[in-house]
Amino acid sequence: MPKADLRHYDLNQLVVLRALLDTANLTRAGATVGLSQPGMSRALARLRIDFGDPLLIRSGAAMCRTPRGDALRDTIEEFLDRAADLYQPEAFVPGEARQVFRAAMPDVVATSLLPPLIEILAQEAPHCRLEVIGWPGRAPARGGEVDFAISTEPQVYHGFRMRSLYQDRDLLVHRAARQRDYDAKDMAAMLELPHVAVIPAALAEDPVEPWLHGQGLGRHIVATVPTYLQAAHLVSCSDLVAIVPGRFAATVARPLGLTETALPIDQSPDQQWLLYPARLEADPASAWLRGVIMRLVR
Repeated sequence: MPKADLRHYDLNQLVVLRALLDTANLTRAGATVGLSQPGMSRALARLRIDFGDPLLIRSGAAMCRTPRGDALRDTIEEFLDRAADLYQPEAFVPGEARQVFRAAMPDVVATSLLPPLIEILAQEAPHCRLEVIGWPGRAPARGGEVDFAISTEPQVYHGFRMRSLYQDRDLLVHRAARQRDYDAKDMAAMLELPHVAVIPAALAEDPVEPWLHGQGLGRHIVATVPTYLQAAHLVSCSDLVAIVPGRFAATVARPLGLTETALPIDQSPDQQWLLYPARLEADPASAWLRGVIMRLVR
C-alpha cells in the first residue's frame, strides 16, 4: 500500500485529535489544547476529511468514538510520544556507553596523555574504546576520520573546531653523567654535544631546526629517529642528547634515568590545540570526551 504524502496534512492536528479521542468532548479537548469550542469543531471537521471517518459521533448528550477512532487512540498516543522524543537532547551515559573514539596525536603528546586518559576511560566509561590512528602531521586531515586530534598545526584540520590545550617549551634531556660535560648556560657548548634529532614520518625535519636556524644557530646531529620515544631511549643508553618538549621530558625522565636541562635561550612556547570536527560540536559523547581531556591537562 503506497504511503500517504505527509505534505497534504497538518501534523499539528494530531495533537488536537489525541485530545478529542481521550476526552470525547469538544469543550474539555479544547481546554487541553487551548482552542475554543468553535475552533475544535472546525478541527474535528478537518480531521474527519483527512481520515475519511467521523472519528467521534454524537450519542445522546455525549459523543463516542467510532471503531476507527478507537483504533487511532493508542496509535496517536504512541506516535506523539515518539515524536516528542526526537526533540529531547541525546544523552551520553559514560558508564553505559559502548562507543569507539578515534584520535590522532603525535607520540610526544600521546606519551603523557594516553596513560591517564585510558585510566579514566576504564573507570568512567569501561565499555568504550580509544583508537589512536597514525598522526597526519601537516598533511590535510578530514573530520570523518577522528573524533579529536591534538596538534600544533591547527591550519591543516579543515572543518575542525579548536580549543587551546596547553603550551610547552623545549628542554634538553641527557644521562645524568652528561651534566659534567658542559656548562648548562653555554648554548654553543650545548649545541656541540652529539644530538639525536626527531623527524616524524609526516615531516621533513625536526621541528626544532627551523627555530634554531631562526636564531642563527645549528647543532651537531649524529642520528635521527622518527619518534620522541626512540630518541629518549637512545639518549638513555648512550652519550647522545636530545631537545624535546618539556611535558614529554617530565613523563619519561624518571623511568629512563634522564636529566632535564633548560635551554639557555629565549623561546616562544609551542601551543598544542585540541581539535575536533565541527559536526561533533554538540555531540554529547564528544563533549564528554573533550571535557575529560581538558580536565587531564589542566
